[in-house]
Amino acid sequence: VALLNLVAISSTWARIIDVMDSESGARLFGFVGAGATLGQLFGSVFAAATAWMGPYLLLFAALLMEFAAQSSKGITKDTSQSSEELSPLRRTDSERSQEASSPKVTTPKSPISTTRPQLWAILDGMRLILASPYLLLVSLFLWLGAVISSFFYFQKVNVIATTIKSSIGRRRLFAQINSFVAVFILIGQLTLTGRILTIAGVTVAISASPLVALGNLVSIAIWPTWVAVAVSETLRKVTTYVVTRPGRELLFTVVSQDEKYKAKVCIDVIVQRLGDAAAAGLFEVLTIALGGQTSTASLYALPVCLIWIVTAYFLGRRQEQLAKLQELWERNANPSEMKKDHKAE
Repeated sequence: VALLNLVAISSTWARIIDVMDSESGARLFGFVGAGATLGQLFGSVFAAATAWMGPYLLLFAALLMEFAAQSSKGITKDTSQSSEELSPLRRTDSERSQEASSPKVTTPKSPISTTRPQLWAILDGMRLILASPYLLLVSLFLWLGAVISSFFYFQKVNVIATTIKSSIGRRRLFAQINSFVAVFILIGQLTLTGRILTIAGVTVAISASPLVALGNLVSIAIWPTWVAVAVSETLRKVTTYVVTRPGRELLFTVVSQDEKYKAKVCIDVIVQRLGDAAAAGLFEVLTIALGGQTSTASLYALPVCLIWIVTAYFLGRRQEQLAKLQELWERNANPSEMKKDHKAE
């Protein structure tokens, strides 16, 4: 079920990215993310109010998943861009001419698309990642993010377990933090995400989480209390879902359709899970080395966090360069747009 959830979310974002460019994504990804936040709030409230239904709640969940699957079909409609406008910027002129002379293949944006999941899609995705320096940099960014997030999670659980002895108290605290954070995330997605991405740009957006994570790791090491955990968790989640997550999806607006649908799912599912596994192994080693006293364990993750910050900066700059090249190429490929620009001048 967890794997299905990962693939479903990644594939949905791939379709959204496919029908939007970098500019429209910067304006609208916050509203798309707000839908997920509203779903989280609704699910929590509904499950709490109907807990008496027990396992029958799964039937309701299955119904909602079917509605989501049916509604996803509408993401492919009302697109004016042709598939050629989203071809990879790395292709040479000879490759483009060769593609133009070859038979046309229906793209996932077409309502008569014949694209189907294939067993070798993961291997194909890995091949696309290894062939692209840009996607390798994206993979490194997400892998480092998964390592830091998982490491912070293990540290957070340890701090709460040592400061709050009651299991009921721990559950209540986590529930209160999650509800409190969800409200802030929703407000931020509806009011701030579009403005931040449009004005500050992708580099600032994807660099925000690494910078906040650096401060969180230091604060947890210095003040290992539930208050520090609550504040750090709030800052981390709000920054991630309001700023960095939409900015992360913009990274895929400048790649080819194959890379969006195959490489992206591979990165979201395999690369990030490898990051979780690496963090778990690192934390276990530190727990043994520190004799179970893990209050300062987060300091050992600081070098990884610094590498994450540098990676985010260079990746954001590269995405902005590719977005400008893509916009220039699309304008040159559309004579009517060029005429409008000449008129304006």
